[in-house]
Amino acid sequence: MKILHATNKSLDQITVAEICRNAGISRQTFYRHFESKYDIPWWYSIFCRQFYLNEIGRTIDWKTGYYHHLRLIAQERDFFRESIQYSINTPFGQTIMPENRKAVLLDTLENYRHVEVNDNLRFIVEVFSKLECEVMNDWFRSDEPTNLARWTDDLVSLVPDRLYRALEMPATDR
Repeated sequence: MKILHATNKSLDQITVAEICRNAGISRQTFYRHFESKYDIPWWYSIFCRQFYLNEIGRTIDWKTGYYHHLRLIAQERDFFRESIQYSINTPFGQTIMPENRKAVLLDTLENYRHVEVNDNLRFIVEVFSKLECEVMNDWFRSDEPTNLARWTDDLVSLVPDRLYRALEMPATDR
């Protein structure tokens, strides 16, 4: 978290040396945890995903997972606005995040919910993973006020019905 908080401007405009100086760590320590400065936002996003987003369909429902994931990410919204204003602007879905999300959703479907994943469901998961990541990236880069309840409802409304139903938690598990 020291490294995350030491990143006080765009990753395209800050050096690893500046990050290390701001965090009070050595370059060796930095590179023990990250391959490059561009790994910092991915690390935090993936770190946050493990607690709630990745648990959707395993131990929690869609609304709970989205709400608490957004809450964790929102705690570092200033970091995301500053650090990735340029570096994350890659073509739609061309980052590591949609691939990570797709892998987790497919694992949840197959190994937790025991759903047979055919080509159509795989396509739904792939496209939805890109859309979900793009929407969240846009929100956290924007100047729009954080509205966790509205954002949660909006995200839930984007989930394709077939995927939503496949990962819906039975009433007894909630």
